[in-house]
Amino acid sequence: MPILSHIFALVKFVNENQYSKVSSLIRLAEDPDPNVFIHVKDELVRMGDGVVPTLERSWSNHETDTDHRERIFEIIRQIQVNEIKADLEKWRGSSNRDLLKGSLIISKFQFPNVDYEEVDAELEKIKQMVWLEINEEHTAFEIVKIFNHVLFDLCGFQSSENNFYTPQNSFINTVLQSKKGNQLSLSILYSVIAQKLQIPIYGIDLPNHFVLGFMDEFSTLKMLGLDQDERNILFYINPFSKGRIFDQNEIQNYLRSLNLPLQDNYFEPCSNSEILKRMIGNLSYAYQKVGETQKVSDLKEIGLILG
Repeated sequence: MPILSHIFALVKFVNENQYSKVSSLIRLAEDPDPNVFIHVKDELVRMGDGVVPTLERSWSNHETDTDHRERIFEIIRQIQVNEIKADLEKWRGSSNRDLLKGSLIISKFQFPNVDYEEVDAELEKIKQMVWLEINEEHTAFEIVKIFNHVLFDLCGFQSSENNFYTPQNSFINTVLQSKKGNQLSLSILYSVIAQKLQIPIYGIDLPNHFVLGFMDEFSTLKMLGLDQDERNILFYINPFSKGRIFDQNEIQNYLRSLNLPLQDNYFEPCSNSEILKRMIGNLSYAYQKVGETQKVSDLKEIGLILG
Protein backbone atom coordinates (compact mmCIF):
# COMPACT_ATOMS: atom_id res chain seq x y z
CA MET A 1 0.00 0.00 0.00
CA PRO A 2 2.78 2.54 0.80
CA ILE A 3 4.20 1.95 -2.70
CA LEU A 4 0.79 2.48 -4.32
CA SER A 5 0.22 5.61 -2.26
CA HIS A 6 3.59 6.93 -3.41
CA ILE A 7 2.72 6.22 -7.05
CA PHE A 8 -0.68 7.94 -6.76
CA ALA A 9 0.95 10.94 -5.09
CA LEU A 10 3.55 11.13 -7.86
CA VAL A 11 0.87 10.93 -10.57
CA LYS A 12 -1.12 13.66 -8.81
CA PHE A 13 2.01 15.82 -8.59
CA VAL A 14 2.78 15.35 -12.29
CA ASN A 15 -0.83 16.09 -13.29
CA GLU A 16 -0.95 19.22 -11.16
CA ASN A 17 2.32 20.46 -12.61
CA GLN A 18 1.07 19.69 -16.13
CA TYR A 19 -2.13 21.62 -15.49
CA SER A 20 -0.16 24.54 -14.04
CA LYS A 21 2.13 24.62 -17.09
CA VAL A 22 -0.81 24.49 -19.51
CA SER A 23 -2.65 27.24 -17.64
CA SER A 24 0.43 29.44 -17.73
CA LEU A 25 0.84 28.89 -21.46
CA ILE A 26 -2.83 29.69 -22.07
CA ARG A 27 -2.44 32.98 -20.22
CA LEU A 28 0.58 33.75 -22.38
CA ALA A 29 -1.56 33.13 -25.45
CA GLU A 30 -3.34 36.39 -24.62
CA ASP A 31 -0.13 38.33 -25.27
CA PRO A 32 -0.68 40.64 -28.28
CA ASP A 33 2.81 39.88 -29.60
CA PRO A 34 2.30 37.35 -32.46
CA ASN A 35 5.78 35.88 -31.87
CA VAL A 36 4.84 35.00 -28.30
CA PHE A 37 1.70 33.29 -29.54
CA ILE A 38 3.66 31.26 -32.10
CA HIS A 39 5.92 29.88 -29.35
CA VAL A 40 2.96 29.22 -27.04
CA LYS A 41 1.05 27.47 -29.81
CA ASP A 42 4.03 25.28 -30.74
CA GLU A 43 4.50 24.20 -27.13
CA LEU A 44 0.81 23.38 -26.53
CA VAL A 45 0.53 21.53 -29.85
CA ARG A 46 3.61 19.51 -28.92
CA MET A 47 1.92 18.48 -25.65
CA GLY A 48 -0.87 16.80 -27.63
CA ASP A 49 -4.55 16.06 -27.08
CA GLY A 50 -4.17 15.73 -23.30
CA VAL A 51 -4.30 19.52 -23.03
CA VAL A 52 -7.45 19.92 -25.15
CA PRO A 53 -9.95 19.79 -22.20
CA THR A 54 -8.10 22.66 -20.49
CA LEU A 55 -7.99 24.61 -23.74
CA GLU A 56 -11.72 24.05 -24.25
CA ARG A 57 -12.47 25.36 -20.76
CA SER A 58 -10.44 28.48 -21.49
CA TRP A 59 -12.30 28.93 -24.78
CA SER A 60 -15.64 28.70 -22.94
CA ASN A 61 -14.56 31.11 -20.20
CA HIS A 62 -13.59 33.89 -22.63
CA GLU A 63 -16.91 34.43 -24.40
CA THR A 64 -16.37 38.16 -24.82
CA ASP A 65 -12.70 37.95 -25.86
CA THR A 66 -12.96 37.07 -29.55
CA ASP A 67 -9.21 37.25 -30.22
CA HIS A 68 -8.36 34.87 -27.39
CA ARG A 69 -11.06 32.40 -28.41
CA GLU A 70 -9.77 32.41 -31.99
CA ARG A 71 -6.24 31.70 -30.79
CA ILE A 72 -7.36 28.85 -28.54
CA PHE A 73 -9.45 27.41 -31.36
CA GLU A 74 -6.42 27.55 -33.67
CA ILE A 75 -4.34 25.57 -31.14
CA ILE A 76 -7.07 22.95 -30.66
CA ARG A 77 -7.50 22.65 -34.43
CA GLN A 78 -3.81 21.97 -35.00
CA ILE A 79 -3.67 19.41 -32.17
CA GLN A 80 -6.63 17.55 -33.65
CA VAL A 81 -5.16 17.60 -37.17
CA ASN A 82 -1.92 16.18 -35.79
CA GLU A 83 -3.84 13.45 -33.97
CA ILE A 84 -5.67 12.48 -37.15
CA LYS A 85 -2.38 12.35 -39.05
CA ALA A 86 -0.83 10.14 -36.36
CA ASP A 87 -3.85 7.81 -36.36
CA LEU A 88 -3.77 7.64 -40.15
CA GLU A 89 -0.06 6.81 -40.08
CA LYS A 90 -0.80 3.87 -37.76
CA TRP A 91 -3.71 2.80 -39.96
CA ARG A 92 -1.55 2.89 -43.08
CA GLY A 93 1.05 0.74 -41.33
CA SER A 94 -1.49 -1.83 -40.12
CA SER A 95 -1.77 -5.25 -41.72
CA ASN A 96 -5.40 -5.03 -42.89
CA ARG A 97 -6.15 -1.28 -43.16
CA ASP A 98 -9.65 -1.79 -41.81
CA LEU A 99 -12.10 0.30 -43.82
CA LEU A 100 -14.38 1.24 -40.95
CA LYS A 101 -11.50 2.31 -38.72
CA GLY A 102 -10.00 4.36 -41.51
CA SER A 103 -13.33 6.03 -42.27
CA LEU A 104 -13.85 6.96 -38.63
CA ILE A 105 -10.36 8.44 -38.41
CA ILE A 106 -11.48 10.83 -41.14
CA SER A 107 -14.74 11.43 -39.22
CA LYS A 108 -12.63 12.76 -36.34
CA PHE A 109 -11.92 15.78 -38.52
CA GLN A 110 -15.42 17.05 -37.73
CA PHE A 111 -16.26 14.84 -34.75
CA PRO A 112 -13.10 14.43 -32.58
CA ASN A 113 -14.94 12.29 -30.02
CA VAL A 114 -16.54 9.85 -32.46
CA ASP A 115 -16.75 6.43 -30.78
CA TYR A 116 -15.59 3.48 -32.92
CA GLU A 117 -17.23 0.93 -30.64
CA GLU A 118 -20.56 2.74 -30.77
CA VAL A 119 -20.55 2.96 -34.58
CA ASP A 120 -19.41 -0.63 -34.91
CA ALA A 121 -22.22 -1.77 -32.60
CA GLU A 122 -24.79 -0.06 -34.87
CA LEU A 123 -23.33 -1.78 -37.91
CA GLU A 124 -23.39 -5.11 -36.07
CA LYS A 125 -27.15 -4.70 -35.57
CA ILE A 126 -27.64 -4.24 -39.31
CA LYS A 127 -25.33 -7.16 -40.03
CA GLN A 128 -27.40 -9.34 -37.75
CA MET A 129 -30.58 -8.38 -39.63
CA VAL A 130 -28.98 -9.45 -42.92
CA TRP A 131 -27.50 -12.62 -41.42
CA LEU A 132 -30.93 -13.78 -40.24
CA GLU A 133 -32.22 -13.60 -43.82
CA ILE A 134 -29.46 -15.31 -45.81
CA ASN A 135 -28.33 -18.91 -46.05
CA GLU A 136 -25.78 -20.94 -48.00
CA GLU A 137 -28.27 -21.76 -50.75
CA HIS A 138 -28.78 -18.16 -51.77
CA THR A 139 -27.07 -17.00 -54.95
CA ALA A 140 -24.99 -13.81 -55.03
CA PHE A 141 -27.88 -12.05 -56.75
CA GLU A 142 -30.33 -13.17 -54.03
CA ILE A 143 -27.92 -12.10 -51.28
CA VAL A 144 -27.75 -8.58 -52.72
CA LYS A 145 -31.55 -8.45 -52.95
CA ILE A 146 -31.68 -9.29 -49.23
CA PHE A 147 -29.03 -6.67 -48.48
CA ASN A 148 -31.01 -4.07 -50.37
CA HIS A 149 -34.22 -4.94 -48.57
CA VAL A 150 -32.59 -4.66 -45.13
CA LEU A 151 -30.57 -1.51 -45.79
CA PHE A 152 -32.98 0.50 -47.88
CA ASP A 153 -36.44 -0.82 -46.99
CA LEU A 154 -36.11 -1.84 -43.35
CA CYS A 155 -33.36 0.50 -42.14
CA GLY A 156 -34.38 3.37 -44.41
CA PHE A 157 -31.00 4.38 -45.84
CA GLN A 158 -31.30 6.59 -48.89
CA SER A 159 -29.31 8.84 -51.18
CA SER A 160 -29.08 12.46 -50.14
CA GLU A 161 -30.48 14.31 -53.13
CA ASN A 162 -30.88 17.61 -51.28
CA ASN A 163 -27.72 19.27 -49.93
CA PHE A 164 -25.76 16.64 -51.83
CA TYR A 165 -22.39 18.26 -51.12
CA THR A 166 -22.82 18.84 -47.40
CA PRO A 167 -19.90 17.34 -45.41
CA GLN A 168 -22.36 15.43 -43.21
CA ASN A 169 -23.05 13.08 -46.13
CA SER A 170 -19.45 11.84 -46.01
CA PHE A 171 -19.08 11.01 -42.31
CA ILE A 172 -20.07 7.43 -41.48
CA ASN A 173 -21.31 8.29 -37.98
CA THR A 174 -23.69 11.01 -39.23
CA VAL A 175 -24.89 8.87 -42.14
CA LEU A 176 -25.86 6.19 -39.62
CA GLN A 177 -27.91 8.78 -37.72
CA SER A 178 -29.53 10.61 -40.63
CA LYS A 179 -29.89 7.51 -42.88
CA LYS A 180 -28.77 9.71 -45.77
CA GLY A 181 -25.44 9.61 -47.57
CA ASN A 182 -23.59 10.19 -50.78
CA GLN A 183 -22.35 7.57 -53.24
CA LEU A 184 -19.18 6.88 -51.29
CA SER A 185 -20.52 6.78 -47.73
CA LEU A 186 -23.43 4.50 -48.64
CA SER A 187 -21.01 2.22 -50.49
CA ILE A 188 -18.70 2.11 -47.46
CA LEU A 189 -21.57 1.12 -45.15
CA TYR A 190 -22.74 -1.53 -47.60
CA SER A 191 -19.24 -2.93 -48.10
CA VAL A 192 -18.30 -2.94 -44.39
CA ILE A 193 -21.45 -4.87 -43.45
CA ALA A 194 -20.91 -7.32 -46.33
CA GLN A 195 -17.34 -7.97 -45.29
CA LYS A 196 -18.43 -8.54 -41.69
CA LEU A 197 -20.48 -11.40 -43.16
CA GLN A 198 -17.53 -12.52 -45.32
CA ILE A 199 -19.43 -11.59 -48.47
CA PRO A 200 -16.95 -10.34 -51.12
CA ILE A 201 -18.38 -6.92 -51.96
CA TYR A 202 -15.76 -4.20 -52.54
CA GLY A 203 -15.55 -0.59 -53.72
CA ILE A 204 -15.13 0.42 -57.36
CA ASP A 205 -13.71 3.94 -57.78
CA LEU A 206 -15.22 5.52 -60.90
CA PRO A 207 -14.76 9.11 -62.13
CA ASN A 208 -17.42 11.26 -60.39
CA HIS A 209 -19.11 8.13 -59.10
CA PHE A 210 -18.55 5.22 -56.72
CA VAL A 211 -20.13 1.76 -56.86
CA LEU A 212 -19.49 -1.77 -55.59
CA GLY A 213 -18.48 -5.04 -57.17
CA PHE A 214 -19.50 -8.53 -56.08
CA MET A 215 -16.33 -10.58 -56.50
CA ASP A 216 -16.42 -13.98 -58.18
CA GLU A 217 -14.28 -15.64 -55.52
CA PHE A 218 -14.78 -19.16 -56.85
CA SER A 219 -14.22 -18.21 -60.51
CA THR A 220 -17.73 -19.35 -61.40
CA LEU A 221 -17.84 -17.30 -64.59
CA LYS A 222 -14.51 -18.67 -65.71
CA MET A 223 -15.65 -22.26 -65.19
CA LEU A 224 -18.72 -21.53 -67.32
CA GLY A 225 -16.59 -19.91 -70.00
CA LEU A 226 -18.30 -16.54 -69.50
CA ASP A 227 -15.47 -14.54 -67.97
CA GLN A 228 -13.90 -13.18 -71.13
CA ASP A 229 -11.94 -10.28 -69.63
CA GLU A 230 -10.95 -12.08 -66.39
CA ARG A 231 -11.99 -9.18 -64.19
CA ASN A 232 -13.41 -11.65 -61.67
CA ILE A 233 -16.56 -9.61 -60.94
CA LEU A 234 -19.98 -11.26 -60.97
CA PHE A 235 -21.84 -7.95 -61.21
CA TYR A 236 -21.89 -4.39 -59.92
CA ILE A 237 -24.08 -2.68 -57.30
CA ASN A 238 -25.08 0.98 -56.99
CA PRO A 239 -25.99 1.76 -53.35
CA PHE A 240 -26.86 5.33 -54.33
CA SER A 241 -29.76 3.85 -56.34
CA LYS A 242 -30.94 1.51 -53.58
CA GLY A 243 -28.53 -1.25 -54.57
CA ARG A 244 -29.42 -1.49 -58.25
CA ILE A 245 -27.53 -4.34 -59.94
CA PHE A 246 -25.84 -3.82 -63.32
CA ASP A 247 -23.04 -5.23 -65.48
CA GLN A 248 -19.79 -3.93 -66.90
CA ASN A 249 -21.47 -2.75 -70.12
CA GLU A 250 -23.05 0.06 -68.13
CA ILE A 251 -19.65 1.13 -66.81
CA GLN A 252 -18.28 1.05 -70.35
CA ASN A 253 -21.11 3.26 -71.59
CA TYR A 254 -20.63 5.62 -68.67
CA LEU A 255 -16.91 5.99 -69.37
CA ARG A 256 -17.54 6.53 -73.08
CA SER A 257 -20.04 9.28 -72.24
CA LEU A 258 -17.20 11.04 -70.41
CA ASN A 259 -14.73 10.34 -73.25
CA LEU A 260 -12.55 8.34 -70.88
CA PRO A 261 -10.52 5.21 -71.69
CA LEU A 262 -11.80 1.81 -70.49
CA GLN A 263 -9.02 1.32 -67.95
CA ASP A 264 -9.00 -1.85 -65.83
CA ASN A 265 -9.00 0.12 -62.57
CA TYR A 266 -12.48 1.43 -63.41
CA PHE A 267 -13.83 -2.12 -63.36
CA GLU A 268 -11.90 -3.64 -60.43
CA PRO A 269 -11.96 -3.12 -56.65
CA CYS A 270 -9.83 -0.30 -55.32
CA SER A 271 -7.81 -0.34 -52.09
CA ASN A 272 -9.11 0.98 -48.79
CA SER A 273 -6.44 3.69 -49.01
CA GLU A 274 -7.96 4.85 -52.29
CA ILE A 275 -11.39 4.95 -50.66
CA LEU A 276 -10.10 7.21 -47.88
CA LYS A 277 -8.43 9.45 -50.47
CA ARG A 278 -11.77 9.71 -52.25
CA MET A 279 -13.48 10.57 -48.94
CA ILE A 280 -10.95 13.32 -48.23
CA GLY A 281 -11.44 14.64 -51.77
CA ASN A 282 -15.22 14.75 -51.32
CA LEU A 283 -14.86 16.60 -48.03
CA SER A 284 -12.39 19.08 -49.50
CA TYR A 285 -14.82 19.86 -52.29
CA ALA A 286 -17.70 20.26 -49.82
CA TYR A 287 -15.76 22.65 -47.58
CA GLN A 288 -14.47 24.57 -50.60
CA LYS A 289 -18.04 25.21 -51.72
CA VAL A 290 -18.89 26.87 -48.40
CA GLY A 291 -15.64 28.85 -48.26
CA GLU A 292 -13.97 27.00 -45.36
CA THR A 293 -10.47 27.28 -46.82
CA GLN A 294 -8.67 26.37 -43.59
CA LYS A 295 -10.43 23.03 -43.48
CA VAL A 296 -9.56 22.43 -47.14
CA SER A 297 -5.90 23.14 -46.30
CA ASP A 298 -6.03 20.81 -43.28
CA LEU A 299 -7.54 18.00 -45.35
CA LYS A 300 -4.82 18.41 -47.96
CA GLU A 301 -2.24 18.02 -45.19
CA ILE A 302 -4.01 14.93 -43.84
CA GLY A 303 -4.33 13.43 -47.32
CA LEU A 304 -0.56 13.50 -47.81
CA ILE A 305 -0.29 10.68 -45.27
CA LEU A 306 -1.98 8.34 -47.75
CA GLY A 307 0.41 9.26 -50.55
